[in-house]
Amino acid sequence: MSAPAVSVILPVYNRAATLARCVESVRAQTFADWELIAVDDASSDDSVVALERFADPRIRILRHERNGGPSAARNTALRAARGEFVALIDSDDEWLPRKLEVQLGLLENGGDLCGCEYWLCEGEKETRVTLPEPPSWREWLHLQCRLGNGTTLVVRRDVVGEVGLLDEELRTYEDWDWVLRMTLRHRLEIAREPLARVHVSPLRSARAFAAGAERFLAKHDGEFARLGHEHRQHVRSEHFAAVAANAFGTRDFRLGCRYVWKSFTAAPLAKPQRLGALLLAPVDACCGTSLIARAASALHRP
Repeated sequence: MSAPAVSVILPVYNRAATLARCVESVRAQTFADWELIAVDDASSDDSVVALERFADPRIRILRHERNGGPSAARNTALRAARGEFVALIDSDDEWLPRKLEVQLGLLENGGDLCGCEYWLCEGEKETRVTLPEPPSWREWLHLQCRLGNGTTLVVRRDVVGEVGLLDEELRTYEDWDWVLRMTLRHRLEIAREPLARVHVSPLRSARAFAAGAERFLAKHDGEFARLGHEHRQHVRSEHFAAVAANAFGTRDFRLGCRYVWKSFTAAPLAKPQRLGALLLAPVDACCGTSLIARAASALHRP
């Protein structure tokens, strides 16, 4: 059997309810020369049964006996991939029919990796995510990653061989870390139309998010410092603030306060108003209110 042009990488963990939508969106692609490698990461629901219902020889199902996290599941699929390109999709998301056709078209002249704009879905509400055109994606990725990598990324398999697999120590930040490593040497192309639907997931575990941020910052510290001490401290402050926001959202107020302080001490003059969270946290914790979230929303309101 000849190798397909694209290997679609699908990590699965307890997503029986959304897998039909996800896999059908791959099967509906106008570009049909693909294989789908689904890796069940020791699900406890009927995810494997949902996958086995598809009578499509292009779909392969691999299984983990123990849960290893999204990076481990993707890496198992990447090792089994045969295509010239690999494309990622998360098991609760979906592609629009022309996604592979459009992105492969952008890569056919020698490009190495490609993302796309997408619809962000929260219940019945859909918001188009329009991506910027920064002077350097490498530097833009120091501070933010709105690329929806887990569902939008298409990359040449030889680039994966060059930069290595995903970091299995990361339970969060894993795709962000991976794409940043790629952009150190390769140009990121963007399809300027929404080609996927990315469904909003619940807030991540506060402790896992904090551990991911710390590892991400440590791994890329030299890259951040390349632009100077002030830039490095700004990057650290912003990531610590994101950890704090996630912690407050999951009502882990002790961790949230710790990371508000870390954010402030990394760059004291940047956004000193963040210290207000230290005053509001006890009220939210005792009264069940959301004063921190409301204050943050007011500060970001135009």
